[in-house]
Amino acid sequence: MKKTLFWILSFIITVFFAYFQKITGPTYPIKNTIKYKEAVVGYYLPRSCAIGKNDCVIKVKSNNEIKGMVIWRRYKTSDKWSFLTMNYADKELSASLANQPPAGKIEYKVEIGDKNNKLLITQEPVITRFKGFVPPYILIPHIVFMFLFMLFSVRIFFGVMDKKYALKHPVILNVFFLAIGGFILGPITQKYAFGFFWTGFPFGHDLTDNKALIMMICWIIAAISMYKFKYPRRWIIFAFTVTFGMYLIPHSLFGSEFNYTKQDAGHRLRVTGQNK
Repeated sequence: MKKTLFWILSFIITVFFAYFQKITGPTYPIKNTIKYKEAVVGYYLPRSCAIGKNDCVIKVKSNNEIKGMVIWRRYKTSDKWSFLTMNYADKELSASLANQPPAGKIEYKVEIGDKNNKLLITQEPVITRFKGFVPPYILIPHIVFMFLFMLFSVRIFFGVMDKKYALKHPVILNVFFLAIGGFILGPITQKYAFGFFWTGFPFGHDLTDNKALIMMICWIIAAISMYKFKYPRRWIIFAFTVTFGMYLIPHSLFGSEFNYTKQDAGHRLRVTGQNK
């Protein structure tokens, strides 16, 4: 009964972390409602778009026909602002942003209304990043293995408190899950999305890659401790604590970014604090 309860708790905690990572990251779309002329207007502002798969569409829902404009330019450039008229159909304003190179970014604002009553939906520009399409047969296993890694991390932590729980095999299996999800399928996913297998240490400062590297080092130490160290459970707690901390950091921070001023293959990516 206790084992079942621990697995259920581990699953719930893992789902929470997966949801937290999704909604707190800088690639999560901005969705909300505002009032315009006493009417409630809903909007959807994308912050991540796949190149060649679907259009990067900005949407504003309104029961009353209204006018809208997207004001945009390439991110971190001296470009002048461009203006894109939104189309109204089926109770919805919409406009598609121009595709950019992988890791390229656009900053934009959305303005609705007429000359006498204009309203900016957001005061600060929204930043959206473009990425290459990742095939489901790569992306889905990557997500599954990373989910299993966190699931087993939590379950192993609960197991530390139960002296009858055998830790050796679960710890080794957890290293395997991270190796497949974070160091085989992860780089392949990034290659499809941004053209590079790895942009973490020592080649760059990509936070997602570096988080995976830190967690791998900690869990390898935990695995070695099962054979070599006197108090292995302490190292397992340490590895879980580090993993817990890594998962509290929103996904996709400090990621790859296209450098519009240096578009040659050797310098076109740089790292910022925006997204991956």
